[in-house]
Amino acid sequence: MMEWGHWVMAGGYLLFLMLTCTADYRGCEHFFNSTTLNKSGIFNSTGWPGLYPLNTNCMYYFVGFQNERVELNITDFQLQGVYPQCQFDYLDIYAQIITTGVEARISSPLLGRFCGDRIDILPKHIISTANIILINFHSDEHRAARGFFGSYRFIDASIYEVGTKSPHHYCSYIIKSVHEKHGNIISPTYPGVYPDNLNCSYGLHGVPGERIQITFNDFSLFHGGDYCPYDSFTVYDGANRGAPVLKKFCGEHSSVTFFSSGEHLFIQFLTRAGRMGAVADPYDTSVDYKFSRRGFNVSFHFRKDIVKIDIPVESRNMYHIKGTACDMRIISNNSRNGTIKSPGYPRKFPVNITCVYYIDGLYNQERLEKVKVKFTDFSIPGSMPDCNLGYVAVDEEGRLDTRVFKERYCGPYLPPDTSSKKSRLVLLFNTDNAREGRGFSAYYEFISDYGIPGENVEEGKCTYLYASKSTKSGTFNSPHHPVRYPDNTNCRFIFRPEAGEQILISFYTFFLGDKDTACENNDFLEIFHTGRGLRDNYSVKHCGRQFPGPILAENQLEIRFISRRNSKNSTGFEARYQFVHPDSLNTNCGGQIISHGSGGIIASPGFPEKYKSRTYCRWTIKASSPFNDILVYFFVFHTEGTVSSDDKTTSNYGCQNAVLRLYRGNARNRFHTVYVEAPEEKCGQLNGEPFLSNNDTFELEFLTSSRALGAKGFKITWTEVHREGVSCDFFRCSKSEYCIHSELACNQVPNCGSGDNSDEEEGCPTPFPKQGESSSGPTVSKFDILHIAIGASISSFFCIVLVICGLYHRRRLTPEQLRHRRHETPPEQDTVEVRYVAADSSCNTTDRLLQVEHAILNGENGKASVPHATECIRDSPVTTPRATPLPVALNKPHIGGEQTIKTIDSTNHKLETPQIQKVSIV
Repeated sequence: MMEWGHWVMAGGYLLFLMLTCTADYRGCEHFFNSTTLNKSGIFNSTGWPGLYPLNTNCMYYFVGFQNERVELNITDFQLQGVYPQCQFDYLDIYAQIITTGVEARISSPLLGRFCGDRIDILPKHIISTANIILINFHSDEHRAARGFFGSYRFIDASIYEVGTKSPHHYCSYIIKSVHEKHGNIISPTYPGVYPDNLNCSYGLHGVPGERIQITFNDFSLFHGGDYCPYDSFTVYDGANRGAPVLKKFCGEHSSVTFFSSGEHLFIQFLTRAGRMGAVADPYDTSVDYKFSRRGFNVSFHFRKDIVKIDIPVESRNMYHIKGTACDMRIISNNSRNGTIKSPGYPRKFPVNITCVYYIDGLYNQERLEKVKVKFTDFSIPGSMPDCNLGYVAVDEEGRLDTRVFKERYCGPYLPPDTSSKKSRLVLLFNTDNAREGRGFSAYYEFISDYGIPGENVEEGKCTYLYASKSTKSGTFNSPHHPVRYPDNTNCRFIFRPEAGEQILISFYTFFLGDKDTACENNDFLEIFHTGRGLRDNYSVKHCGRQFPGPILAENQLEIRFISRRNSKNSTGFEARYQFVHPDSLNTNCGGQIISHGSGGIIASPGFPEKYKSRTYCRWTIKASSPFNDILVYFFVFHTEGTVSSDDKTTSNYGCQNAVLRLYRGNARNRFHTVYVEAPEEKCGQLNGEPFLSNNDTFELEFLTSSRALGAKGFKITWTEVHREGVSCDFFRCSKSEYCIHSELACNQVPNCGSGDNSDEEEGCPTPFPKQGESSSGPTVSKFDILHIAIGASISSFFCIVLVICGLYHRRRLTPEQLRHRRHETPPEQDTVEVRYVAADSSCNTTDRLLQVEHAILNGENGKASVPHATECIRDSPVTTPRATPLPVALNKPHIGGEQTIKTIDSTNHKLETPQIQKVSIV
């Protein structure tokens, strides 16, 4: 009777086609009905694998029983046209049709229209939502192709039915544990491509004391973004959509398991159209079917044996992680400590469970914390190291992968105390295959952490030890670096070398707020130097953006960092330390200098060549009398860095990689103390600056870091200033009134201090060089070089003009004029005036003497001979001031000689050549 009804509907549909279609199209219908013996088969276009006929409009009906679904697989496909326009031939597929009538086809949504020769644009599997699938194949009158081939199968629809179906919704079900304790929830067309605009729901309801476990067996939804804006599988931890969301899923997932917190769970499955808007090329609509979009197959299980969530009432910072069986998260807040226990403790713990405890300390700009765990009771059957019957594992790094746990603990003994490396500690409790036991109880505590590498020797305090016996090099930094350090912080960094070693420290970054004069009202870094003697004990503060210079210490070194409430956006500092042996440094310099009353010179290694990295020099200059002082003058000084900045709020400055420290010593009238006056740090360019010691000793220390690139270095003169007695038996400076040795007068070096050149002016044959000059003679500025170049260019231009004019004038002479000139007698003597510029070199473009001869008509062959004589004065005995070395003590400068010019005499020609009568030197 059912088949007869189908034939009646098919006849009506055929009549409709006859009335609405033109006579040019040949209609055809193919019916594939499910029978008791026939549940599968194949189908294809007419003529396949040959060409299908033109002007065809064919219907393919696949009709199953009411308790069946239809599954199609198209394995070969080639139709005329370009997807997705499909303006010529096409294949329309209807998978949500409920009857074979014409009205149902018109009102049913279209799964898709397909054409072309790309098999990937078709869904891999097509499963009906009811018991019917309809395919409409259309071809036009122009061209044909191979067509299509596929298989069909009628499958049992009961696998898609679960629980009680809602009478008002196509795919809404209620599942109660009193009827079925476990089962599967399958999307309406799984594993075929699911249709658009679905709204399916599954409500799972257990009895009190039960929890629901959901496991993904297969899951494949279109992934349109992190928040699943298109297709989604949303799980609510309660009876309806008003409950908290456990998780929203999309994309591909496998082996996912989660749990309800109580006896209710609600699942909603939504699909949408318009997925093409989520892809890079919105015109390539085939991308929609490149994703398998199988839907899902998940299993559910109502269980009473799952761990009961039991959080102590007094615990305000412990939370159950929704969706897990027994995972807990403990967050630091007002509670700085607490206790964690295994499920059921002190009773027997449940078996075949895995609980993870995430213990998180604070991690923000104001405070960093670490986690410390101490076990107070422990009883898990088994023996270490295998622990095959259950175990506890701890990860100090806070990683979530259980494979990274270093060691498992089981048995009757307490595990050791453990502290996290950072702000999180992870503890895992596994009872797979375990025998029942008491479990564990542990005490946790949040302690302050400053994000500083090194050995924290005072727990909870910012005190770190760097010992050579533990590590030879590393870094240390301000708290929380590179982010802003916290206010009101006091940190200590202690460096302890082995015997025979030194500590080399250099800073990579440095920003401690806005600098003030003494760093008293600012955050600062204070470095305490402790040496062998009193002269090596001192401290120096650094703040603002001025880099401290490199540090080299022989004994234990301590650095302190103090922050107040004005750090603002200051990021602190980062530095590198190295324990080095003195042989690894460049130390072929320095030494002790005993003055005999006069002065001398100190230069950086290799001056004026670049100094090297990891260079250390120390000079100690001792006056001949304890009442005298030492005056140091920077004759030449050029190193890396700068001691000042035009804008101290936006850029760093200072002696980061190279520093010269000046130890002037304590004043004579100062009370004797353990710490001496801190040295001054100098770098950059400081030519012409004098510095006077506070007593009879002046020490200079030059140090470069491992990252120093090198510069010219320095040449420094030192002078002993005599102060004993009232009278001066040597030379008395007019302004500073210093008394210096008489032999230092007129040595081309200022020995009287800043602004006083009396020792180089009074009675000196050569005055002291002015700005821009040196004692070796006048220097040539860049403007002098420019003037020389311009003069040479102009001279060359006029010479070329003269030569061209001469050639042009000669060519204009007629043969008769030339014959007449052959018999003329040239004058006995001509005069040529040449102007040239004399530079330091005696053989360059501007130092050549141009001698121009008149054209001499010579020879019986009628040809003119024009000899020229141009010669560079290479053997000139001109004496120019030569660069002399910088004056040393007791040496007087040499006075240069006079300039002479050698005359060139050219007598190679028969006739007398012109001679130079006047030479003007510009």
